Amino acid sequence: MAQHRDYDIPVYSPAARGFHWLTVVLLLIQFPLGMYMTYRGYQMVYTDPAGETKTGLFDATTGNLYDGHKLLGITILSLVVLRLFYRLTAGAPPSDNSVPPALVGISHLTHWSIYLLLLAVPIAGYIGVSYYGALSAFGIPLPAVTAKDEKFSEQVFAYHEYLGWALLALIALHFAAAIYHRAVRKDRVVERMLPKRIV
Repeated sequence: MAQHRDYDIPVYSPAARGFHWLTVVLLLIQFPLGMYMTYRGYQMVYTDPAGETKTGLFDATTGNLYDGHKLLGITILSLVVLRLFYRLTAGAPPSDNSVPPALVGISHLTHWSIYLLLLAVPIAGYIGVSYYGALSAFGIPLPAVTAKDEKFSEQVFAYHEYLGWALLALIALHFAAAIYHRAVRKDRVVERMLPKRIV
């Protein structure tokens, strides 16, 4: 177990750190947005103009939330593809030598699983949108990748949701690991990805 931080450690490049933290910011918006839009569209209890109590409000605001979710999903997918291209071409710095090989292996497995889900979640969401036929966002037309099948879209959206929860669980594990390295092992692993001004 590392007991001090007075040793040199190779860090990720500014570009790699930029990709990482921009993805984090977008996910911090996307997850609450997705949860709220589905709550509003399917679970929110409201009273209509006729005075009747109903469940599930799909008005212009809800539609805008869905449109924002679509565009953010496309943006995140594009960013992750660029990030993976950069990672595969530029590589990554060596691991911290103070970290046991078993932890390094778990870290690599977690990281690549997160990459996989960062691709799978928006792809599943877009396929669901295509099956449903909701191929626009704020008036911007989106290309279809499937024939329209609203019934099957429900199953695809369910997969999209399950994958999203799996991604959230892995991100929570990743965050817990960062705390473990910083507070328990007291090594410098977290510094590899932190902006220089807050290291």
